[in-house]
Amino acid sequence: MTDEKLTIAHTFSARQALDTWLAMWNSDGSLSCRICADDFRIHFAVTEPDGSTPADGIRTAEDFSKYLDWWHDRNPGVVFTKIDDAIDGIHGRLLWDVEVGGQRAGGVDVFDFDDDGRVSRVWSVGGQRSMRS
Repeated sequence: MTDEKLTIAHTFSARQALDTWLAMWNSDGSLSCRICADDFRIHFAVTEPDGSTPADGIRTAEDFSKYLDWWHDRNPGVVFTKIDDAIDGIHGRLLWDVEVGGQRAGGVDVFDFDDDGRVSRVWSVGGQRSMRS
């Protein structure tokens, strides 16, 4: 496969992963096992209301799936919406809003993708206002 074809194939897979990311957060945590790499890690800049940081123990896509099931149980009705995104080779960005009880806030996720286009690393930061301009 030529370098150009490899780049196109990689971008397509990374695009699929990025396009699935919010569906996973909104409804189906098991999608993480399809779009996340074997060595997946996520880094959040927040703690839970009780001060705990359960996401710090995520070391695999399966760990992330279990975390998302736990998160969905504790946050029913929360909806994430894509504002914008971009992919540059093995790196990606996603600007998002989250709505809870009529309140909206925003955030950004920064991604690294593996050679197959699966998510290997994410740095996620939420803010207190919408990312819509």
